[in-house]
Amino acid sequence: MIWDYYNGKTLFVTGGTGFIGTALLCRLLSQSSPKRVYVLCRGGADKAKAKWSDMLPPSAAQILTENERMTILDGELGNTATMSLPEETIQMLKRTVHIVIHIAASAQLQNSLRELAYNVLAPSICLTQYALKFPNLERYVCFSTAYANAHLWKSNESTDVSVDERVYPLGREEEDYYKIALEAWSAVQKTGSSDEYDAHNFPWPYAYAKHLAERLVLQKAAERNKMDKVLIIRPSVLGPADKFPYPGFATSHGAPSTICAAEYMLHPGRRIRLSTRCQNPEQESTIDEVPVDVVVDRTLVHVALETSGCIHAVSGEQGRLSTEEWWRAFKKERRLPWNAKPSWVSDDWHSPDLHQLARKFKIIGTSFAFSQERTVKAVEKLGDGEKENLQLFADRSKPYSLHLRRHHIRHQAVEVAKKKRWPVFSASLLCRKGKPMACLDENVKA
Repeated sequence: MIWDYYNGKTLFVTGGTGFIGTALLCRLLSQSSPKRVYVLCRGGADKAKAKWSDMLPPSAAQILTENERMTILDGELGNTATMSLPEETIQMLKRTVHIVIHIAASAQLQNSLRELAYNVLAPSICLTQYALKFPNLERYVCFSTAYANAHLWKSNESTDVSVDERVYPLGREEEDYYKIALEAWSAVQKTGSSDEYDAHNFPWPYAYAKHLAERLVLQKAAERNKMDKVLIIRPSVLGPADKFPYPGFATSHGAPSTICAAEYMLHPGRRIRLSTRCQNPEQESTIDEVPVDVVVDRTLVHVALETSGCIHAVSGEQGRLSTEEWWRAFKKERRLPWNAKPSWVSDDWHSPDLHQLARKFKIIGTSFAFSQERTVKAVEKLGDGEKENLQLFADRSKPYSLHLRRHHIRHQAVEVAKKKRWPVFSASLLCRKGKPMACLDENVKA
């Protein structure tokens, strides 16, 4: 059984108070009996418990806030392996931990590569080097993004770009891409950029930072002959949970489509200028939004099955949305009768002439067919009883809707209004009302 794998194990988790981390800890601690789960959190136990209590209804929050198997460590990731922890704690982790799950990362798409060198790349490298020295290490799990390979959209003529569960070198296939990664990392530290970054059209510096981080993690694993211990998880666009810890679980800033919806609600015009090369973009372009519980269950299943390498945590070809479906859901949530329509142009995705929504979320107007073959094959190893209790694929049996995230859309719209220096009541005027899902305790299925 998948959950039996975690019984008696000691885990170390970063990012445990974020969107994915909270869902993962709820799932893990409600389904299995690990010996100990150490969670790194700046501010310690009080900060972590306050976040979980704010995010979750009481019955779900208790799984985390009152769990005797969990220990919150007051520390933070940085450019050293100490994580601001006492030396005795560092040594204790080294002796006891079996599984490391590194989720924490800045998700600021607009950050410069120089900034990302310090809040994404350096922490990932340091934690990898530290974890690979653990004598009892069974799995080292590092979270990336499916859009680490989004540059393929610009180098491919297809309007539906296939992305496999592997590393895509930025040089020639026959070159030593681990060596190239080290050279690129050195350049980024010195200059804030690299030749390979300049030569490839990534949507954001963040996408390249994750691409480089993947290669550096694997390079460190190769050095220590521990490639079989490393698992890289690539989620696509995160969405609210289908089932666990309860239907609609999300955080205010965790689901990009929620932020896009808020931008749409406050758009005063009739047209929104977007970029694409698709002939019929509303049907041909797609959004791969994956429920957070699918990401969590895929992670925990692949860890238990001792999968290594890269795994996509996505909705895939069958579960992704057409831009038309996505846009239609936005329209239903706007209270006033007029609706902004997409105005599609062929501008580059960095063009300042595009709507700010498109400048921020540059994958609008693209289409990626992310492979999920490794999860399909993993399912074949599971018993029928296990499959029924796992959320490994997105449920698209119902029309796509945003009604469970109305509270978060309104919250985001208020933030957008403040940035634009508009009256805050405009958010209430344009957005439909919804209660915070964390208040609906009857929805919890812990």
